[in-house]
Amino acid sequence: MCGIAGIIDWTKNLDKDDAVIFKKIQKTLSRRGPDQKGIFIEKSVALIHTRLSVIDIENGRQPMSLEHQGERFVMVYNGELYNTSELRSSLRKLGHIFDGHSDTEVLLHAYAQWREACVNFLNGIFAFAVWERNGRRLFV
Repeated sequence: MCGIAGIIDWTKNLDKDDAVIFKKIQKTLSRRGPDQKGIFIEKSVALIHTRLSVIDIENGRQPMSLEHQGERFVMVYNGELYNTSELRSSLRKLGHIFDGHSDTEVLLHAYAQWREACVNFLNGIFAFAVWERNGRRLFV
């Protein structure tokens, strides 16, 4: 099980001073994900993650990012996709290249391909948030 959290504050730029708050939030999630932790901060957005490592320990680190067709996506995720191999196969046919074996990476590529419609292709239990850097949009 992992822990995810996030903050958007359109009124200011989040910075290193705010990181103290994000680390406190992250600490409250530590029992949900004791193995790894990560924080993404950019302007008005922070995504916070703690991870229980199960599959692809090195390549499943989060927040995970992906550049695709001129957009940068950053995601935090908790859950399990039961159809990971089928999705990976479909996405490979569409030209996606994977670095690891985690369902996190498959989900991020699925979002990059289909945006919010990706949920129509998912079979599993999950919660996730994706930040679109150029579009300045968060999907949860």
